[in-house]
Amino acid sequence: MKYIKNLFYFYFKPSKEITHPLSLRSKIISILYFLLLKYSFLLFFVSIRYLLVLQNIVPPLKYDNKMELISNSFFFSVLLGPILEEILFRLWLVYSKVNLSITITCLLLWISALAFDIYWFDTIKLVIYYILSFIVLFTLFFFLFKKYESEKLINFWKKNQKVFITISSILFGVIHIWNYTDSNNSILYYIITFSPQVFSGFILCYLRVRMGFEVGVATHSLNNFIPLILSKII
Repeated sequence: MKYIKNLFYFYFKPSKEITHPLSLRSKIISILYFLLLKYSFLLFFVSIRYLLVLQNIVPPLKYDNKMELISNSFFFSVLLGPILEEILFRLWLVYSKVNLSITITCLLLWISALAFDIYWFDTIKLVIYYILSFIVLFTLFFFLFKKYESEKLINFWKKNQKVFITISSILFGVIHIWNYTDSNNSILYYIITFSPQVFSGFILCYLRVRMGFEVGVATHSLNNFIPLILSKII
């Protein structure tokens, strides 16, 4: 109950509640509790979806073949994917020149990969290009923020953190539309399908802001690892 209450209050005042570093044990316990909360929420919506599918109200979920292959890749699903998604969706929630520079750099490289159909980690050559591009872009943005940073910008970031968290959570849900191939456009379909993703994004926002970026990445990785390992066993 404490964790649910913390999530509720976090939305209205999304600032750091912990003024001293948490022990590793406390972080692990928090990760496990929030994963349990997330899967309980997911189970609720999966149960509703199952009943609606039986009644032919919504269609069964169909995964995009390309996304299914990616999801079954340990490297991408458990290691690379969570790191990149946490950078894109949540690193920037806590203001700093480094955080913003890393996020914008990764966002531009991700957009270029989509635009030109590039998989940056496909070959050693592309990995080298990625690293060099990252260094150049990061350096550029870092010095731009250093030059134009002001107290007004920092205060704006703190004042609007709740808005940023809401946007981040919704975008995290929307981006997972690409995981599915269904063309069903009903409101009920989207509510049932993407509410768990939005809720998961909000939990990860909480962990990122309150407990640190590494806790968010660890939770995200473990969240992806559980279904991956179950799919191999069952």
